[in-house]
Parts: sequence; C-alpha cells; structure tokens
Amino acid sequence: MDLRDDALWRAVLERDASYDGVFYYGVSTTGVYCRPSCPSRKPKRENTVFSFSCQALEEAGYRPCRRCRPDQPGPCDAVDTVVQLCRFIEEADGILSISALADRAAMSESAVSRLFKSALGITPREYADAHRSERFRKALRSGSGVLGAMYEAGYGSTSRVYENTGGRLGMTPKTYQRHGSGRSIGYEVVSTPLGHLLVAATDDGVCAVKLGDDPDALVRQMEHEFSAAQLYHALGPVSEWVTQLADYLAGKLPWPELPYDMRATAFQRKVWDYLRRIPIGSTKHYSEVAAELGQPTATRAVARACATNPVALIVPCHRVVGKNGSLTGYRWGIDRKKALLEMESHSIEESADRTRRA
Repeated sequence: MDLRDDALWRAVLERDASYDGVFYYGVSTTGVYCRPSCPSRKPKRENTVFSFSCQALEEAGYRPCRRCRPDQPGPCDAVDTVVQLCRFIEEADGILSISALADRAAMSESAVSRLFKSALGITPREYADAHRSERFRKALRSGSGVLGAMYEAGYGSTSRVYENTGGRLGMTPKTYQRHGSGRSIGYEVVSTPLGHLLVAATDDGVCAVKLGDDPDALVRQMEHEFSAAQLYHALGPVSEWVTQLADYLAGKLPWPELPYDMRATAFQRKVWDYLRRIPIGSTKHYSEVAAELGQPTATRAVARACATNPVALIVPCHRVVGKNGSLTGYRWGIDRKKALLEMESHSIEESADRTRRA
C-alpha cells in the first residue's frame, strides 16, 4: 500500500475504504478529522493534513467527525479488535477487568462492552467465563483431577469452579469427568392430549423432555442419551414436575416455570432464558429474538439454539416462529407446535373470560 502524501490524498478523493484504519485526515478549516472513506464534503488539498493516529490529531486540536466516527472501530476494525481482545482474555492467567480490556484496546469501558455485545452477543465477562469453563472441561477430559483442572483453567478455589461451571456442565465437575456415571436421573412417561410425554430430571431440575407416539421409543432415546447414569422411575419432585407439565398440556394454566439442569453455551443459555420470558399466548420471530438479545445478525444462531433445546416446554421454543408467521420446524413435529400455540391462546382467552365474569 502506497503511503506517500499524494497516495493518501488520492485515497481521500476516492473515499477508498481500504485505507480506513491505516491513516486519518484532518481539515484545518473545520477542525475535524475523518476516515479516508468519509462521505462528507471533500476538503481542499491545502487545508488537509494526514496522520496515522487519531490521538495525534486530537492532540493537535482536531475533533472526530460525527459522520464517519474515526475514533470508533469500523466494521473491520471492530472484528479485529474483538478478536485481539478475545486472544488477550484467553492468554490471561485470571479474569481480566473491563478496565484492563479498555486499556488494551485504547477505548472506553462502555465502548468495549458495546463491541462485544454487537460482535458476539455476550459481555467480555461472559466470554471469559465460557472460555475458562471450556479450559476446565478439556483438562478433565485429558485425565487431570478436579484440583489440577481447576488450577489449569485459572480458578482460584473449588467454590468458584462449582459456581461457574455447574450450570454450564449440567452436572458437577467430577460427574462430568466420569461421563455422567453415577448420576441419578428419575423419569416418568404419561399420556397427554399431545401424545406421550417423557420427563427426566435430577434433583436440581429437568434435563430432558420428549414428546412422541411410542412411549417405549421415548424411554429408549432417554436411555441412550444418559447411558452412564443411574435411571429410575420418578419419585418426589420429579413426579411433581411431570404432573405439572401434563396438566399444562391439558390446557391448565399457569405455565409451570420449572427448573432445568442441562449443559449450555453462554449464547444458548442467553437464548433459552429469553424464551422463558415470552408471555404465554405470544410468539416472537427468530430475528426479533436476535435483535432483542443485542445481536441482530445472529438469527441463524438463535434458530440453532432453539433446535438444540433438550427441554421443550420448560424452555418454550415453540413460541418462536418464522418472520412470515410460518411455524418452521419443531423437534416433536409441526402439528404439535401448532397445537401448543392454539392451546395457549385458547387458555389465555378462557382465563380472561373467567376474570371478566368474576
């Protein structure tokens, strides 16, 4: 790339975006500095100065243009900055503060947070937690004991390990290391208006919900999924949760907001938690969910998070539909998705009628 003054001036005249981030130009008559691709009115050559640093121009008294915002990362700059900060987080011995990341990027703390939310849909802290959890899992798989894996991943105490990995692993670290061996999971299969319902759960929450026409096939699927666990017919709270879900499928409100115990990435958990906040009788488009999570380009990722949801009904992915209102896909069949939405809508109407009569 030619960096002589005449080449830089040509880049300004042609609004050449390939030079964005390489240099900036200031206009002496306005006191403003811009990117080469800035769409504002072209300056005169004699009023133009060039610099390879925003800081140098600001120290000379220039202020950033409000149109091209040269002091903020552009699309390509933003990706590069996030990638560099992610590597910085991964190489750190512990969890970095937001101020440390801001210093590294020469940006404000709020700008760093916005950058991560825009590019990844999560905060820097959530990225750091997810990365540390993954390091911990890899250490466990390699044969390290829990204490060795803990220190290798950068945890300072066992309480921090269980606090930060329990929800993501869906089980304690020792159990995960043993591929779920010894995990006690209760299950029950009942008949509902939408077919047979299988619910499997630990004492901490539901870990699988399945709908189908063949109860034996549902049990076989669960046995394959939890092949290393100790399975038993449900008792206690598990049986109670099954009853609540069966009543719900029979059209009885309210929707049971039951606890779940399953593995999830930071983004999956963010999507699933959002789905649980969609009101009964309402639907959202995949693109709406992505936008409201602060990541409008992540529509496909939202769809994947819905498709990989192992606890249907507990996480109501049936309330997300296509932008044109189409039901798109559903693990337990489009007919069941349609029936669920119609049942919820009908239950809400009946509840409203009872309230009015009262």
